[in-house]
Amino acid sequence: MKYPFLLYVLIFSMLIQFGCSMKKETRNFELIGDWKFRSSRNNEWLSATVPGCVHTDLLENKIIPDPFYRENELAVQWIEEYDWEYKTSFSIPSELESYSNIDLHFEGLDTYADVYLNDTLLLKADNMFIGWTVPVKTYLKSGENSLRIYFHSAVNVGMEKLRKVPYTLIANNELAPENMRTNVFTRKAPFHFGWDWSPRLVTCGIWKPIKIEAWNEIKMKDLYIKPVNIDTGQASYKAIVDVVSTNAPNVIFEVRVDKQPASSEEVTVKEGTTQVDIDFAIDTPEFWWTNGLGNHKLYDVEIRMMDGNRILQSISTRIGVRTLELVQQEDSVGHSFEFRLNGVPVFMKGANYIPSDIFTTRNTMANYNRVIGDALSANMNMLRFWGGAIYERDELYDMLDENGILAWNDFMFACNIQPDDSLQLSNIKKEAEYNVKRLRNHPSVALWCGNNENLRGWHDWGWRDRYSEEVTELLWNVYEKIFYQILPDAVEKYHPEIAYWPSSPQSVDNQPADRLSGDEHDWTVWFMDTPFTSYSQTVGRFISEYGLQSYPEMKTIKAFASDSDLSYRSPVMEHRQRSSMPWIAPDFNGNEMSRTYILRYYRPPDNFESFVYLSQLVQAEGIKYAIESHRRNMPYCMGTLYWQINDCWPTISWSSVDYFGRWKAMHYFVKKAFLPTYPIIFKDNENLKVSVANDNLRLEEVTLEVKLYDFSGTILWQEEIDTVLLANTSHVYLSFPQHELLSKGIPSRMVFEAVIKAENEVVADNLYYFDDCKALQFGKASIEKEFSKVGEDDYDVILSTDQLVKNVALFTSKSEGSFSDNYFDMIPGKTYKIRFTGNAENLEEDLYLMSVNKTYHD
Repeated sequence: MKYPFLLYVLIFSMLIQFGCSMKKETRNFELIGDWKFRSSRNNEWLSATVPGCVHTDLLENKIIPDPFYRENELAVQWIEEYDWEYKTSFSIPSELESYSNIDLHFEGLDTYADVYLNDTLLLKADNMFIGWTVPVKTYLKSGENSLRIYFHSAVNVGMEKLRKVPYTLIANNELAPENMRTNVFTRKAPFHFGWDWSPRLVTCGIWKPIKIEAWNEIKMKDLYIKPVNIDTGQASYKAIVDVVSTNAPNVIFEVRVDKQPASSEEVTVKEGTTQVDIDFAIDTPEFWWTNGLGNHKLYDVEIRMMDGNRILQSISTRIGVRTLELVQQEDSVGHSFEFRLNGVPVFMKGANYIPSDIFTTRNTMANYNRVIGDALSANMNMLRFWGGAIYERDELYDMLDENGILAWNDFMFACNIQPDDSLQLSNIKKEAEYNVKRLRNHPSVALWCGNNENLRGWHDWGWRDRYSEEVTELLWNVYEKIFYQILPDAVEKYHPEIAYWPSSPQSVDNQPADRLSGDEHDWTVWFMDTPFTSYSQTVGRFISEYGLQSYPEMKTIKAFASDSDLSYRSPVMEHRQRSSMPWIAPDFNGNEMSRTYILRYYRPPDNFESFVYLSQLVQAEGIKYAIESHRRNMPYCMGTLYWQINDCWPTISWSSVDYFGRWKAMHYFVKKAFLPTYPIIFKDNENLKVSVANDNLRLEEVTLEVKLYDFSGTILWQEEIDTVLLANTSHVYLSFPQHELLSKGIPSRMVFEAVIKAENEVVADNLYYFDDCKALQFGKASIEKEFSKVGEDDYDVILSTDQLVKNVALFTSKSEGSFSDNYFDMIPGKTYKIRFTGNAENLEEDLYLMSVNKTYHD
């Protein structure tokens, strides 16, 4: 069946909106057709989904197995070596034929794509990250039109370029032999080529919508709302509109804010491209704040282009009234690195984000909602969009805007050296300008960063030592062109109110990271096999990466593995593990490192499920210690972004939430460690101290209670003070000689508790043990469970115990859902009420518990 063209509902809605006569108004439609695809080596056409990619189309047609299951990834590597072709046909509605200009806009083609309309070559695309607009009026026919897109293998094109370079360009983490790594030659998502948490699935396809635009003598093609002056009385802006015209008409531009007229101006537009500036203001504005500090008010701004009273075209966007700056002020030891929002220093709490699926077209609104929901639940105010992935869709940034989460935006360069290629440099310039312009109106955008770890690799990982002096100079010149010229020029020209940072991590003046200035990636824990306590010794000014791996829970593992694979040394688990550390031992990898950390802090697990459970506790405890080290050093340290919040496939990784959205222990720990007001217990020399990190912008009257329990629940000692918490900082409020506390009982059977109360309600609490978990002496605990059904499917679970239980974890065998808290410690004499939200028919039968005690006594 041939589709006539587009969604009829869109056609009729546009006709209603613009009336029935006019030729001057602009019309936009999405091209929805009956798409087919085939391999260049096969003549059979199969059904396709657009937007989509070749891997998901092959899956849908049952041509390939699920690459996420066991080692099937290896069985589908042939796809990257083939060329692929897509086609559809469509008809233009007769009422559009009278328009003098008709454009096709391809929002995203991945990557090397030849586009043919009625067998005429329209476009040779070569960048996944930009949109392409092509005038097609002269190529269209009455009746049926054919559209065909031929995708060349990105790997084959990359290999052609690689062979022309007489030296090897470094592409760390690409899953290919070093002399066959091609991602540096292609402007495509680097993680498609594999990473140390990602499969290698080098796909292609039409990954964003194709749209058609009909217009006559004039159209608006871009809108920028540039702040001019922001204060509490008035926020003034300049609406900057790029206008394309085929003659020189007079038109009226009207600015409307929240549907109310704010400004208008009559302009004579020149032939060609004209920039039109319209000033407007918002009186007594409500400011936009991050999560936890205030509301996230967004103003709807609409620009109408009018011929008299008739609307020719309108463009809308949303803005948040706010000022945002990156402050790097010299101090006694180096330079600060802090974000100031509306003049206020804000401690950044968050994580690194990667796409929620290796096949980016499966990143649905549901995926976005889940990730943003997980970030909000964990009290985050920033996500870092890492440079080895994609420039994310506007819809995700809309959610960041709506929820007060800032975005650290990397440009798409990570762990590699770029080639000396003038065409690629030109391509990078277009990419930078396109994406900066596309995202610049979002109030959530906080920073543009040139690359991920390229400067560190150059200086600290021996990259520059691998080349001759001549090649070293050549490659450094390329680095300077991209990261000190092309990218900052794009930010300065198109988004000047937001800071540009050349590389993460680095210090000031483009020097390697040094912890005294700039941002830092702290991988001493994990990659260097150091204990968690090293986090307190490596605190920098802003920690933008650090992490520990864990296994996902058993339900997730069983989705990609068979029963015979359930061992950390099984071939499937070894295949899943992408973190290799040959500097420790030739075959040493993340599975061995997880085991190393487990045995450092816990007794040996007696089965695979216990191993998985303990791997999550290692990750959770380590990241908790890191966050506490960073927060208690505020304002010296003003940000902590762990690696990473999510996964792109079900795997063993550094994520706090697995591919299916199941929280690991770490996410529950992070939720507490990122609370706005949070007590931190730490040993300083011979004293045990209680610090409180307070992100709130006001002084707070609280009661700070501390208690010492034995594992039977007996209170051995207690103290409390009423105090006023200092605003927006961290401060030590209590200090005790540790030997005095230890003298009150058996150290291996004691726990220290700190509780913050406001108006008699618990705001936050924390626990501290005097030894590693493997040295603690647990008694045999009996946990009592009560169930109370709430609504149709939800339950309250009330737990109590007669002996301390370490890290009790609640799981369901069959039901899907979430627990309000998990992996928590239970002290005798207290009750713990946990809400299960999900689809359980009988939670009493489906629920089972794990704990550290259980791994020791069963």
